[in-house]
Amino acid sequence: MAETNLLISIRSCYDQLTRLEKKVADYVLQHPQEVVKMTINELSNSCGVGDTTVFRFCRSMNVGGYQDFKLALALSSNVNDMLDSKGEFNLAQSQDLHELAQQVSGVFTDAVNETLSSLDYDAISRTVEAILNARSVHLFGFGNSGVSALMMQNRMMRILPNIFYTSDVHMQLTSAATMQADSVAIIFCNSGITKDSIRIAQMTHEAGAFTVFITKFMQTPAASYADVLLCSGATEGPIQGGSISGVASQMYIVMLLYSELFRRMETRAQENKIKAAHAIAERKL
Repeated sequence: MAETNLLISIRSCYDQLTRLEKKVADYVLQHPQEVVKMTINELSNSCGVGDTTVFRFCRSMNVGGYQDFKLALALSSNVNDMLDSKGEFNLAQSQDLHELAQQVSGVFTDAVNETLSSLDYDAISRTVEAILNARSVHLFGFGNSGVSALMMQNRMMRILPNIFYTSDVHMQLTSAATMQADSVAIIFCNSGITKDSIRIAQMTHEAGAFTVFITKFMQTPAASYADVLLCSGATEGPIQGGSISGVASQMYIVMLLYSELFRRMETRAQENKIKAAHAIAERKL
């Protein structure tokens, strides 16, 4: 990790950078808050250089990689300024519980509205159609994206008998490796750059399974492996992993897929839901 104040470090070694690296340095120094929220591809395009130049610049700053670079950059500035106002808020400045309640409500509302505004209805329809025709549906995700996958399983299994999820990383990779062509893989990855999620998308694609990738970063490396990309609508900074806006966006997609499935399944969905309700009711007093 670079010294705590990365901006000072960039200025101090500026003269030792290559011509192309200086283009990256100039942009970072002028737009530090914007860079914190950029992917490496977005930064390289903004600077007019290649991704490899950004990687070289990160090495020149003695950081382990681009994500470490963004974290160091965030810590070099006012941390509160690095937070995405649409996804988080300054807890220290909240006056009381009532104000906090309004702020939390606003975060959820903004996340859902942003996801709705970028919704690809054809992609939703294709995903639902694939689920209805699949022999099995396998869900994947890690961290808070894994929570979204688990919530989707919990919701969907009330009307579908063939939907599966495991939180174990090795089991997820094994499931992806043994996927069959008549199956559907749904992968939650808000950042779009989690290595295991991209690897899973590659394996399910190569197996011939219908692959759905749910992410904010539509230029994710997993795009070439996905039959459908669904935009989850929540941007996160490097210290915001698992922000409530990301979870809210993914859960909106989950509920939309569930609702459309229920609508298309008609009486079969209602019958399965009643059976599930009876089974659960026996566990209650």
